[in-house]
Amino acid sequence: MKYIFLVSAVVAATGCAVHDDAVEAVEKARARRAEFTAEFMDAILAEPEEPGEEGAIDPHAPVYAMAALYTGKDLAGGNRRLSSAWERVAGSDGKLTPKEASEVKWHMRGMLRVYYLFHDKSDFFPGRLEKDVQAKMEDIFFNYGCYKSTVKRADLKNIWHIQGSENHDMMDLSNAYLSLQAVQDLPAYKDRKLPDGHTPTEHVRAWEKYYAQYALERAKNGLFVEISPTYGKWFVGEFVNMHDFTDDPTVKKRMAMLLHLMWADWSVDQLNGVRGGGKTRCYQGHYSQLGGGDSWDRMAQVLFGMENWAWNSHGGLSTLALLTSRYELPEVVYDIALSRGDFEPFVYQSTRPARQQGGPHGVYVMDPKGSGILRYSYCMPESVMGSWMVDTRASYAAINDQNRWQGVIFATGPDARVFPQSVGLGNGKTYSQHVAVQHRNVMVVAHHPKANQTGQMRVFFPAELRKRLVEKDGWAIVKEGAAWLGVRPLGDQGFELRDLKQKKVTEASRQNSDGAWLWPKADRPPVVLVLSRETRHKTLDDFFAYLESHEHGLAAGKVTYSFVDDLGEATTLEVGGKLPVPNINGKAVDLFPKKVFDSPYVDSLHGSGVVTLSSGDSSQVMDFNK
Repeated sequence: MKYIFLVSAVVAATGCAVHDDAVEAVEKARARRAEFTAEFMDAILAEPEEPGEEGAIDPHAPVYAMAALYTGKDLAGGNRRLSSAWERVAGSDGKLTPKEASEVKWHMRGMLRVYYLFHDKSDFFPGRLEKDVQAKMEDIFFNYGCYKSTVKRADLKNIWHIQGSENHDMMDLSNAYLSLQAVQDLPAYKDRKLPDGHTPTEHVRAWEKYYAQYALERAKNGLFVEISPTYGKWFVGEFVNMHDFTDDPTVKKRMAMLLHLMWADWSVDQLNGVRGGGKTRCYQGHYSQLGGGDSWDRMAQVLFGMENWAWNSHGGLSTLALLTSRYELPEVVYDIALSRGDFEPFVYQSTRPARQQGGPHGVYVMDPKGSGILRYSYCMPESVMGSWMVDTRASYAAINDQNRWQGVIFATGPDARVFPQSVGLGNGKTYSQHVAVQHRNVMVVAHHPKANQTGQMRVFFPAELRKRLVEKDGWAIVKEGAAWLGVRPLGDQGFELRDLKQKKVTEASRQNSDGAWLWPKADRPPVVLVLSRETRHKTLDDFFAYLESHEHGLAAGKVTYSFVDDLGEATTLEVGGKLPVPNINGKAVDLFPKKVFDSPYVDSLHGSGVVTLSSGDSSQVMDFNK
């Protein structure tokens, strides 16, 4: 897979003393995004991805067609590439079947975007699609709907059913919705019945109700189950397409608000364009260790005018959707991402429906009201520490349970991060690898009693931090930028450092990066991570004295850890053993708190569907119920 690295200019977070400064930051971000669009389109036209071997599907056709038709620089070539792509899908007999159309799944977001932007009656750039090419795309859309859509699946009782994973669910269903909307009024298709006996229009009406409710439910009960570096790029473009192209005003309005919420959620615990806090399906190797390949971050950096980067392949179609969309971030979200300055440390809590109920094979049936999963981030200008807090008795969906990431990122760069990770046995995928409890600047991580495919739990330090690591009385201590971090396996056996030396890592690689594993000498003991600021602890001795004031005990697999937090409050954490839910100061962590989003920037009561976005004197209330 090819990658394009274009103009890089990360926007530094600056103070926002007056509103005029915030407005100027927004204007600059929007201007840079316009520059990014032109640069990216030109790069695609200059070096198009090849279609591949004869007889194989051409997933890159909509990428080239988007650039060719959007810029108007190669209308004939863009149309020719789309026509050839249809021929490859239809096969030698020249007759497309629903099964053949379903193979377009991974680049359908691009096919739909090209169609809606350039067909003969488009509200955007009408007539740039040639008539025969347009007809071929409509053929794909009808057959895709035949394979993927049923009115029964669009029933509102299925609103928390997830097919395979969230990215697959969205590729299957929202793309079927927009595909059938494209053909529902065309003479060739409007009266044809799909395999379930319903017409395209009947399907479209069902999906309009479904996706209006989908957005409302995510505001009421928690955003997406997956927060994966890998899969964001296979997910976001569908929301942008529904916002831009739906005929239903309620879906359009709610998709706009859902996008606002999605990017506000990203903005709260990111530093300089790198998201901190808990992640899922964060695979071992560079996805966990490097930070630079997180597709959520890459899309956000483009959207916020921070840095231009995209795949010159169908993996970049969500980025292209954002660059060519009429969707616009509200100023308050820009402000959260770009203008916080030297803020006071704060906590961001959000719940994610992750508990699974019984359901059909291959479908995750989520329980939005039951004991969910609490995502907890402690945010300061220098660093973010984040974790997942769970109920060890609960059955969580594998898309949340797999390769959970929790740890610390620093403001000094995407690769500056420290995190615990169990050795992946078998295929490197771990399930329920560890359980955490966190209060502000301290996180204790223990081996999960139901861990699957997991070996020793160790802690990763990248090479630059490894060089400055100080070992002191059982602690590994490092100062990164203006932040301190102390890490220690709990118990008496200590640890050793095992250095990694890997081949040079490229963005396309899944190898590890250079660095070291802090490797406990005991078998999978609990580990504590303690964060602080240089403004609070000036020297190594100051910080070490703070660490030495902490106390811990181990009994029957349960760890008790006592300390004074950064606000001066005495705190005791308990996790592991027979505790199904971690305790903080003697009380079980509430995994279904009153607020579904709880921070100074994003705030909402559980079940209300009303979200307030705030930054300084700026705020915006989004009522998903209307």
